[in-house]
Amino acid sequence: MNRAALFSLCLVLAACGGSTDKPANGPAGANAALKAPGEARVGERTRCPVSGEEFVVTATSPSAEYGGKTYYFCCPGCDAKFKADPNKFLR
Repeated sequence: MNRAALFSLCLVLAACGGSTDKPANGPAGANAALKAPGEARVGERTRCPVSGEEFVVTATSPSAEYGGKTYYFCCPGCDAKFKADPNKFLR
């Protein structure tokens, strides 16, 4: 595989949707309750308000404060979109 193809593959895997913060077994696993965006805390399952993807919030999950709540995102691209126009994603 040439370097350009390998680099492209790495970008695709690192992009939104390639997150490894998927629900797993345990307290925050597949059987844990899904918290609404803006209500979730570290270790809980939520849905990204931008992409709609379910994920488990970690200490390194991208986040944004809005309206007195903390919203977590599946990837850095999603938090940037949210910060540009929060009301678009909170309807």
